[in-house]
Amino acid sequence: MKRFILITLLFCAIAGSAQEKGAVSGNKKGVQYITSSSGDYSDAVIVDELPLAHTVQFLPIGKTGKIAGSGLREQSSQVFQNLSKALNKSGSGIDKIIKLNVYISSHELKDEAVSLIKERFKSGKVPAISFVAGKLAHEDALICIDAIAVASGYRGREVKYINSDSAEGMADVAIMPAGSAVYVSGQADKGMLSAASRGTLKQLGETLDHLGLKKKDVVQIKSFVNPVTNIAVVEREIADFFKGERIPPLVYVEWLSKDPLVEIELIASSVNTQTDSREQLDFITPPGMTASPVYSKVTRINYGNKIYISGLFGNNPGEAKPEIMDIFNSMDAILKKSGSDFKHLVKATYYVSKDAHSSGLNELRPKFYDPKRPPAASKALVKDVGLRGAGLTIDMIAVLTENK
Repeated sequence: MKRFILITLLFCAIAGSAQEKGAVSGNKKGVQYITSSSGDYSDAVIVDELPLAHTVQFLPIGKTGKIAGSGLREQSSQVFQNLSKALNKSGSGIDKIIKLNVYISSHELKDEAVSLIKERFKSGKVPAISFVAGKLAHEDALICIDAIAVASGYRGREVKYINSDSAEGMADVAIMPAGSAVYVSGQADKGMLSAASRGTLKQLGETLDHLGLKKKDVVQIKSFVNPVTNIAVVEREIADFFKGERIPPLVYVEWLSKDPLVEIELIASSVNTQTDSREQLDFITPPGMTASPVYSKVTRINYGNKIYISGLFGNNPGEAKPEIMDIFNSMDAILKKSGSDFKHLVKATYYVSKDAHSSGLNELRPKFYDPKRPPAASKALVKDVGLRGAGLTIDMIAVLTENK
């Protein structure tokens, strides 16, 4: 009998050890950080197929409803307090953030912002970060941030909206279920800001219909607006579009375009839609739109681990084409290190501040992208890309290739 018990215990120990080895080899769902040479933040973060919390763009507004302080340290502290409150309520937290989108009022604040952000994360586990500079939604704000974080405790198949203060109004956080997701490129209609916003949202609604999605599937909306001080106009149109539904988290970026005045992109969950596709990624052109060799109108991830790449800058900002080539070469190296490639890009956001860089980007993108599967994209003309002298920064999402 004792011998039987010993054999049983030995078998259990071996089984337990095998489970641990399985976890180490990748069976355990988790996050991998690809750290940069500087160590300031991650070049990329790879996340398994997990539920992800997407937040609203948080301003440094405290309990009094006013901007907290006049310095970057005070304001960034308030932003992270707001982020923490919202993420904690969603079952996530600051330590589970994998991507930060940081908006600062001037590139001169970037180095200090990086330093302040690093203080809040453990070494080697700083999220991927993108920066853009310009006017913010509040004239006294120096910084605002939206984040993506793992929400591993969520098991639902519907998008879950969370408000840190109440159950009504615009959500502070939307949890995107694990599984299929779509990234819709920026769309734009012409006219005055109100009419342009309404027309653009109508277009996006038609795109959702084509994809078999509903408004309740939308995870986040990002609007590029001129002027950004008029976001209340866009917000009213968004509220009307979602009338009777919860409003997903909203993000705003200053846009210098004078025609059109607004461009809007969105992220949505598609775990509840049926598709016959067996591809890891689908690159979709809805009816009435024309396919482009440099960007897809919609990219759908059917399965696979996501890779969030930090906003990329050229090493020697200045002349457009060398700077752009430098960025794409850096991207190539990061993709290879992460286990991906240019054929597995999902979503690009190009922030450009100089005409030469905008035209140079149009010329050079085809050298890197497969014309049959370019990423969904938005290109925003901004005042400042977040680095002195630079004319372009690229914020990219990719997926791990199937054979990795």
